Amino acid sequence: MKDAAETLEFPKIQSEVASFAHTEIGQEKANALAILKKDALIEELSYTKEAIDVIARYGYYPIDGSPNLKEVVEYAARGGVLSAKDLEDVAKDALTAKGLKSYFSKVELSPLLIAYAETIPDLDSLEATIHEAIGPDLEILDSASPLLKNLRIKKKRLEAKSLSLLSVLLNKYKPYLNGTSFALRNGHYALPVINSYRSKVPGLLQDISSSGETIFIEPQEILMIHNQIAETEQQEKEEIAKILRELSAVVARERDYVLKNNEMIGYLDFLAAKSRFSEKYHCSVADVSPEKEIVLFGARHPLLDQKSIVPNDFALYEKEPLFLISGPNAGGKTVALKTLGLLVMMHEAGLPIPAKEGGEITYVRKIHCDIGDNQSLEENLSTFAAHISNVSEIFKQVGPNDLVLLDEIGTGTSPQEGEAIAYAATKYLLSIGSFALISSHFNALKAFALNEPRIVSASMLFDEDNLRPTYALKRGLPGESYAFEVAERYGLSKEIVDEARHFLGQEKESDQSKGTKRLLELIVEEEKEKKLLEEKEAEFAKKEASFLRREEALKKQEEHFNEALKEKEQKALEKAKKEVSQIIAALSSPDVKLHQAIEAKRKLEELETEEEEEENEEPISIGDYVLIPSFNVRGKVVKAKGNQIEIQTPDGLSFKVSPKKVRKVSAPAEQKKRKLANVDRMLNNPVSMELNIIGLHIDEALPTLERYLDSCRLAKHSRVRIIHGLGSGALRNMVQSYCKKHSEFVASFEDAGQYEGGLGATIIYLK
Repeated sequence: MKDAAETLEFPKIQSEVASFAHTEIGQEKANALAILKKDALIEELSYTKEAIDVIARYGYYPIDGSPNLKEVVEYAARGGVLSAKDLEDVAKDALTAKGLKSYFSKVELSPLLIAYAETIPDLDSLEATIHEAIGPDLEILDSASPLLKNLRIKKKRLEAKSLSLLSVLLNKYKPYLNGTSFALRNGHYALPVINSYRSKVPGLLQDISSSGETIFIEPQEILMIHNQIAETEQQEKEEIAKILRELSAVVARERDYVLKNNEMIGYLDFLAAKSRFSEKYHCSVADVSPEKEIVLFGARHPLLDQKSIVPNDFALYEKEPLFLISGPNAGGKTVALKTLGLLVMMHEAGLPIPAKEGGEITYVRKIHCDIGDNQSLEENLSTFAAHISNVSEIFKQVGPNDLVLLDEIGTGTSPQEGEAIAYAATKYLLSIGSFALISSHFNALKAFALNEPRIVSASMLFDEDNLRPTYALKRGLPGESYAFEVAERYGLSKEIVDEARHFLGQEKESDQSKGTKRLLELIVEEEKEKKLLEEKEAEFAKKEASFLRREEALKKQEEHFNEALKEKEQKALEKAKKEVSQIIAALSSPDVKLHQAIEAKRKLEELETEEEEEENEEPISIGDYVLIPSFNVRGKVVKAKGNQIEIQTPDGLSFKVSPKKVRKVSAPAEQKKRKLANVDRMLNNPVSMELNIIGLHIDEALPTLERYLDSCRLAKHSRVRIIHGLGSGALRNMVQSYCKKHSEFVASFEDAGQYEGGLGATIIYLK
């Protein structure tokens, strides 16, 4: 009998999650996934949910591989000497721990993982000690000990002395040599001596040429140096062994911390692997429901093609614990059973599941399955016998908090007897109170389900027009088998199918069957209409979103245009006011000449003609105080004649203008008070020189940025700082992309300096 994990192909899920892990311990944890106890499950799901959220906001943890160090560290604790590679693995884990502490120091709103990271051991001293002795290529560095450094210096000097002496010996024994250079034989420097002069060159024979004419002799002088080099090398090996032994002892002393760090890195990597799995299969973390229920929306089988699979909803409650699924063969009933079973098992093992947010699953003690063809040739069991054997074992173990999945119970024997067994088994499961999904073609079982409030009838819909299953699960109605339609679709001749229909006797078809069939036809039509309506709604939503974006873009363009126009008008007004001030100053001078006064008056008239202020419709009377907006000149109306009024300023100057070119104002004292009030209001509501958008989504951050920069422009700020943080880089890219698109008011932008946030902030210079 297969266990539920094997039947539901849970090992494939384990392997898939393990493939996303970067550490040995992470892979081991994935391959050891199993149903957890309730308290452990709640805790594991909480960690998993936090990990997925943290990774989505800050990116993946800085973990780049880590072997399981348990055997290595235990070996060191027993007095064993570790290799340079083993020590480097320990040091690398210490560096990973340092990187993880730095990563989590920036994390917010994740209490479990923040608290977990705070307990990561500090192994900086151990890492520094190891890396003082071991280099990147696993070589033992000269800095490992003074003696090692001196031995290597001595060895280099001896090798240099050997080469220098060889040059002297080549010249000394030149008449006896068959060549002008030395050779390397058996790792020794040797001279190519003519065989007949062998006695002329004292030393050790190392090799003979193939012809026998030349022998290779290591000179006596070189032999002595070589022996010194060999002795130095032996001392070097002994010193390296001593260094490795001392480093191994240090690791042994830190045994508990090294193993704890290794385990914590592996667990965080395991959480990251679950996050990668969740990202690939569009998963969510279901909640452990305090109520007795299994509720999933848009559930998908993770081992099937995610692009073509049809998502389905499942809802089992304490008052409706049993789902009876009927419908056509090859219509997806078995997939539906396996989907629910596998997703519940994944959830119970602490994994995210491929379903929409909002899933609620009560704690399930055990999952029992009888799915597929269980025929056993070895045990001489038929399909029916194997199924019944399996079901009997399930019924011996099943409890009220279990999930039972039975595929086509009662098949393999006579329909009447099989139907009776299916009915009795279903009734027994109801008496136990366990959750169950049962697939069946038996009409008696469908009829029982329609009259039993604790059973939910469901069917796999069938497209009669195209004679193919839709794989969509419809709650609330039993389904037809469509045996004749399916047989015809898969090649059985029409003659045989017609004979089968005749044998069954279509005229004897029950009213219930006819009604069910008609109801299914209406449901299929309803599903088609619903799908068409959803497509139209999606299309309308897309168009509406497009219109809103265009409207928003036009609104922004209008705002930018109005601001630019206002700025242009303001500059023109300031220029005019400056000229008016100069003219008034000239007219007020006691030394002004008549022609100068006439020229000043002419310039005022020209300025008045150039200005295109909005015309005043309000009636103006003698005694009113008015403002000429184009000149910023205030005064009292002293005369009114026809289409012209005369204004006298407090300085005694008089102007004649059209009533349409002025507007009423309060007396000078009141006007001054209003000005001061306006100034106070502006000073009390300054625009900040920086904006913090950390934690906002892109669709929230963009309008916030736009409004802020608009305010900065009105406040005449020339340099502002936008704080967006590092994270995944999405906010930084959005800010800098926006600056590039709006060069009409953004002069330039750059990453903030070291003391202003670095890459976590952007400095914007406004025109």
